[in-house]
Amino acid sequence: MTSIGRGFDGVADLYDEVRPPYPPDLYDAIEASAGPLQDADVLDLAAGTGIATRELVRRGARVVAIDPGEPMIRCLRRLSPAVTAAIATAEQLPLRDRRFDLVACATAWHWLETGPAVAELRRVLRPRGHIALWWANNRWGSGVDWEDARSEVYRRWETSHGSRPVSYSGVTPLQAASDLRRRGLRVVFEQEFLWSRERTREDHIRALSTHSDVIALGDQKARFLDEVAMALEPWPVVVERLWGPLVIARV
Repeated sequence: MTSIGRGFDGVADLYDEVRPPYPPDLYDAIEASAGPLQDADVLDLAAGTGIATRELVRRGARVVAIDPGEPMIRCLRRLSPAVTAAIATAEQLPLRDRRFDLVACATAWHWLETGPAVAELRRVLRPRGHIALWWANNRWGSGVDWEDARSEVYRRWETSHGSRPVSYSGVTPLQAASDLRRRGLRVVFEQEFLWSRERTREDHIRALSTHSDVIALGDQKARFLDEVAMALEPWPVVVERLWGPLVIARV
């Protein structure tokens, strides 16, 4: 994971509190394409605080979670003490060959050096094992009044949003399937998921404060979020529209 991605270390506890969970039908799709999670050996790659880890465990998987950030792993261990968790990177896994049935990576693949990561996943996956990549991103604009007001602040600050690679070695969510095919993997499932959740304005802004583009503002972060709060003043409650592709490939 790039050094920019490590910026999440400073917001680990807040990250777990405010970031959205993933919809149940996404996990259903993983099981339909990659096999039941019950009793499966699963590597949760760049697991963060364990938002996806907890659902994988709930569905019966034996999960090993890794993340390069010590604060993130500390939070994961506190919330999921039964899960084996370690500080490590996807590009250099301290794991034995052919250990896992499935590798999962939730809202993190764009941070990784894709070539070395895929090579490592080929090594640790069992024959006919699967890789599942998915994301949760906010939808923006499209005539939704409060989203347009928020987008105007981002435009003024020339701040991007969404899951974007920060170097030539990463891929965006919409590039993930074609990139895996280019690397010789068989993509067996590809679908965009849409869901939503109602949040107070304050909680929505707290979630924005954990986004990499906002963290990157450094000392200007508070002023930026104040402007977002002012723009959203007419809406004490918002409905966050979320989207993300799920891509499943077999090695």
